[in-house]
Amino acid sequence: MVDYVGHGTQNPAEIPCPPVASCFQSAVLESGGRQGQQNGPCSLQFNADEYVMQKVKANTSGETRRCPGAEAVGRLKIVGRVKITAHSLGSQASFNRFAAIRLLYGRQALQGVTVFLAACFIVSLDLDCARAVDRTTLFLPLAPDAVPSRAARSEADDVLYADVAFGEGASRGWKGYRRLWQAHHADPANSVIRRFLGLPLEGNFESTAKRGRSAPSWLRWKPGSYAQVDTAHFTLHSKADRESSMRVAEDLERCYWIWTQMFFPLWESNAQVSLALKEMGDDETVVSFLERSPQRITTRRKLRVVLCSNADEYRKVLGATPGVELSTGFYSDKYKTVLLFASAQDDPATRRHELVHQLFREATRSGLGRNMPANDEGFWLIEGIAGYFESLHLGTDSATVGGWDSSRLQFARYRLLVGGDSMPMEELQQDGRESAQARSDIARWYAHAILRTHQLLDGGNKPDRRWVYGRLAAHYRIKSEVAVDTQRLEWDALDRSVRSFLAIDDMHLMENRISYPMKQLCLAGCEVTEAGLQTIPASPSLKWLDLARLPIGNAAVQRLAPDPEKLQQLNLEATRIDPGLGAWLQRAKNLNEVDLSWTTVGDAAIESLRDAAKITTLWMTGTQISDQSVNPILEMPVLKSVDVQRTNVSAAGVQRLQTVGSRLDVNPLQLRTE
Repeated sequence: MVDYVGHGTQNPAEIPCPPVASCFQSAVLESGGRQGQQNGPCSLQFNADEYVMQKVKANTSGETRRCPGAEAVGRLKIVGRVKITAHSLGSQASFNRFAAIRLLYGRQALQGVTVFLAACFIVSLDLDCARAVDRTTLFLPLAPDAVPSRAARSEADDVLYADVAFGEGASRGWKGYRRLWQAHHADPANSVIRRFLGLPLEGNFESTAKRGRSAPSWLRWKPGSYAQVDTAHFTLHSKADRESSMRVAEDLERCYWIWTQMFFPLWESNAQVSLALKEMGDDETVVSFLERSPQRITTRRKLRVVLCSNADEYRKVLGATPGVELSTGFYSDKYKTVLLFASAQDDPATRRHELVHQLFREATRSGLGRNMPANDEGFWLIEGIAGYFESLHLGTDSATVGGWDSSRLQFARYRLLVGGDSMPMEELQQDGRESAQARSDIARWYAHAILRTHQLLDGGNKPDRRWVYGRLAAHYRIKSEVAVDTQRLEWDALDRSVRSFLAIDDMHLMENRISYPMKQLCLAGCEVTEAGLQTIPASPSLKWLDLARLPIGNAAVQRLAPDPEKLQQLNLEATRIDPGLGAWLQRAKNLNEVDLSWTTVGDAAIESLRDAAKITTLWMTGTQISDQSVNPILEMPVLKSVDVQRTNVSAAGVQRLQTVGSRLDVNPLQLRTE
């Protein structure tokens, strides 16, 4: 994001600035596209992929650039992504980004000037649009009768494959493996490909179930008291019902194949696959190659997973394991086993988190032996990569990992952009396994570890991504084609850029659309409007919605959460909602935290919340409520905290809240007075 501030003129349209195209051109061509030089009365910084083009006193993203002169009267903000081609620059430089321009004059947005400037900017750059992506796309195994998928295209503009994201260091074997999966999607029934991958010739999942008799002795399960489900890569010992057992077994297989594509260089079978596909020519089809050179992927042994019938049995099995009473899944390095339990609400995020720990330990050629990974320092990446895989979304034929919509990133967005809670990379890096697990703020530590893993893998910087692979190889002592980078990353640069990584805007949402509903959504601290929200599908199962300080109204909220019955946390602070939202609020009966501060809602909003008997925290600061709302507030059965400052509630009304509602923390917010 670039801010331009002109001086000495009363008309923003007259702000002196050299042509944008020439600024970009000279900046790109100088110093390999990384640093420009002083030339002209404006200051400019532009982030494009791994390059930064600078003109005159360029500072960090989002700061104000000042031209020499008198008083500031306007601000030009260039936000987004541009693709600058050789035609426009006279060089071979190419940057995949789009552009959006907004000119602010005082507090008014001059949209007419914006459109004119944007049009001139785009024309001057000979814009050639390419879709940006913030997640990795991977292939799911398909049934033979499946319809060939769009993912079969060799190169797709709207997806990012793992080997492509890795960059120039991706091996020929990795690229061949991706071609193999694309060929499978082009012709799901092809038996040659299915045999190579070990996929069943009928159906997309194959398993055998029998009464179990070979569970490990440390489980202390009597033979015949549990089921054993065998798949291609897993043995599942289960005391859960058949439906839960089969659902877990199938998910494990799918996640296995996804992980092999994402982390092919670290996978134990990567050398085998690379050798098998070594002679496959670029112009030769996968099918024709495999027909003349049929082979099949083999693995050393199956991975073990235990599925307990419920949480009590799970805790009994784990015994005195520290933290077991709070956990919903566990990977035992000692027993080489993932332990889970069945519940009414399936928990795929935890299952995939623990599975990733297992895959890096057991589906690689790890040389750790009985040692633990990252014992001395850098343990954040061990948990970070497992937490990153919680973002896995399974579609009908493909899957994605990463992305702005990751559940973990919603909480990180709130923690950092709203709460201001940051953790420097230096602090994360210094903790080894034992010191990390001994931290009193372990939940906070996990949150930042997972956030930084997302930043490194989804931030669009290929060296950052390669560093993650290299460090994982080092931590797990995996002999790999991935070069282990002994140089640490520039922690300070990552610390400075983490806020901009989280603070997405309309353009990011438009270029990284999702097709599935969300359960948690926090866009507080972002530059998102109703146009950006339109790209998010209606999400009737939303449990947390935070759109604080966004310029959105009733219609946007109602479209996004058409059925608010499952909402538990709602923050619409300083939005443009009004009393017309009352009927929608009335249906949100499971809320426990509500913030409608600094909106125009009044007493009717409190009346609409009468049936929301679980509200514990209520923020109505700066609204139009009056003493009429005092009794309804006092009648909220479990309310613990309420803020009614800067409202029409009188001093007597506040006193009544404090005395009659002795359990209440009234007006906890400390407002500054002018």
